[in-house]
Amino acid sequence: MTRKSFSKKRQKQAHPIPSSTDIDRIRHAIEPNIRDLLLFDLALETGVTANQLLQLRVKDLAGLNVGEEISVLSGKQRRNEPVTMGPQTHESFQHYLLKNRPIVDALLFKSRKGNGALSLPSASRLVRSWFDQAGLKGMSGFLSLRKTWESQRQEPENEKISAQLPEPAYAVNSIQTPTTQELVYKELEHAIVTARIKPGERLVAEKLAKQMGISRIPIREAVGRLEARNFLTVQPNKGTTVNELSVKNLKEILEIRLLLELPAARKAAIAATETDVETIEQLNSQYVSAQQKNDADRALSVNREFHFTIYISPNAFS
Repeated sequence: MTRKSFSKKRQKQAHPIPSSTDIDRIRHAIEPNIRDLLLFDLALETGVTANQLLQLRVKDLAGLNVGEEISVLSGKQRRNEPVTMGPQTHESFQHYLLKNRPIVDALLFKSRKGNGALSLPSASRLVRSWFDQAGLKGMSGFLSLRKTWESQRQEPENEKISAQLPEPAYAVNSIQTPTTQELVYKELEHAIVTARIKPGERLVAEKLAKQMGISRIPIREAVGRLEARNFLTVQPNKGTTVNELSVKNLKEILEIRLLLELPAARKAAIAATETDVETIEQLNSQYVSAQQKNDADRALSVNREFHFTIYISPNAFS
C-alpha cells in the first residue's frame, strides 16, 4: 500500500465529533488551558491542516474581527472561499492575548521544551487527550477535527430557513480586536514595568521593529503614547530612553497607594469568603516561592494578582 492510499484510507476511517454537545464537552474540559482552546477552535472553524495551524503567529490573527480573512491561511488553501476568523476563535484569541501578553511575532502554539513550534506528534497526542477527557472513543486526532469542520459546513435545511429570518437585536456592545499598535504598546509597557527593558536603556525603533517582526510605524505610535505617560523621554538627535523613577516620585506613589489600599483591604477582609482567603494564601505562597527562586517576573505577576484579588471585593472601594 502506498503512502498516499494509506492516507486516504485513514481519512475515510476518521469520524467527526458526534454532536454539538460533545464539542461543548471538549471545550469545557480544555477551557482552563487557553492555548489548547484556541487550537481547538481554529481547527473546527478553519478546517486547515495541523501543520499550518502550528506555524501561526500572533500577528497573523491580530486585529481581525469575526468574518475577516486570515490571509496567511487563505493563500495556502485550494478551496475557493477564504479562511476567515470564526466567532469562537475570536473569543479564545482575545483570552489568549489577555492571559499571555505575547509579542506580535510569537508563535501561537510553542513547544514547552523551547521556543520552536509545537511538533505535529505532540499536537496529535494533545488532541487525542482531549477526546479521552470527553470520553469519546474511536477518534483520529486532527483528522477528526477536520471531519467535524466538514460536517459543520453541511447545514441542515431547517438551519438554512432559520438563517433567512430577521436576526434579533440585543443590547450588547461589539467586541473590538486589539490592533497591532495596541499589542505593541502593551508589550513595551509590560517590558518596562517588569524591568525587562531597564531604566536608562535606549530604545532604537529599527531594532525593536526587527525583533518584533513588524514595521516601525506601530513602534513610533507606542513610543509617543509611552512618552505621554512619562515612561519614556524622546530627545532630538539623542533618541529615546526609559525614564528612571526618582525617590520623590516613588514616595508620592507609595503615599497615594497607602491612602487608597489600606481602607480597601480592611473592607475587603470583612466581606471575604473562605474561597477568597484560600486564593490569597495560595498567591502568597507562590510569591514566596518566586522570590526564593529569584524569579522577578513571576514575583511581580503574582504580587499584582495578589493585590487585585483583594480589590475585586465589591465592598473594597465603596
